[in-house]
Amino acid sequence: MKKFLLASLCMLVLAAALCGCASAPAEIQAKYIEMLGEPASPQSILSIGDFLDRNLKKFDVGQADEMVAAFEDYIFSFNGEDPDYREFSDRYSKHVSTPMSSLLEIKLYEQENPMTGGDAQLQLSWRQLAGRALNLEVFIKENKNYQLVRDEADRIFEYYIRAMLMGTAGTPIFEQGSGDFKEDARNSYAELASAFPDTSVASVIDEYFEYLDSVNFNLDYKNSDENTAFSDTCAYLVSEAGKRAMQ
Repeated sequence: MKKFLLASLCMLVLAAALCGCASAPAEIQAKYIEMLGEPASPQSILSIGDFLDRNLKKFDVGQADEMVAAFEDYIFSFNGEDPDYREFSDRYSKHVSTPMSSLLEIKLYEQENPMTGGDAQLQLSWRQLAGRALNLEVFIKENKNYQLVRDEADRIFEYYIRAMLMGTAGTPIFEQGSGDFKEDARNSYAELASAFPDTSVASVIDEYFEYLDSVNFNLDYKNSDENTAFSDTCAYLVSEAGKRAMQ
């Protein structure tokens, strides 16, 4: 996303220069782009944070959204870790759009209440996991015309859907011994699909259950053909879930 955001910021600089917009000083944006072009380090991250603290209020919310998202990507490029979203939200929410502020809150909630623990074990019930996916779908539909926010929300949405369908490394969705699909997951998904039938999540659950029914809700983890078929089906459904959520 970083290259896309930097390109967008460069276009904003040009637009500001051409129209002489006092609310979006081109020289400030140019300096910001220059700073983002430097290799990420603890000192550069601190410097950019201070720069945004001083200047973000000078831009309209659309430009502020781009600048905050670019900084988020910049921090991730340093060590592969997300920023502290509590700090991020406290510092920047008042300057960005409502959708971007809400997205930061979603990321903060996930950061403080992660889906998995350090051992990759699921820390949510299957019903809670499906509920998170459903909430993301609602958010995506509400913001489907705002690509910057929509695409990032869709990435999180697909993260939840993938875990719904495949489980996690520490919490398989099939019983280890028998290979049977876990009963609590089956019941939880069926209840959610029944309660919210006109959602992308429900349609994916319905197709998922059709596939599982064809294999008697059982998977032999030692059978490579069965594992490949299951993985391919889940990959297709994850992709479809993302597409349908944006409709």
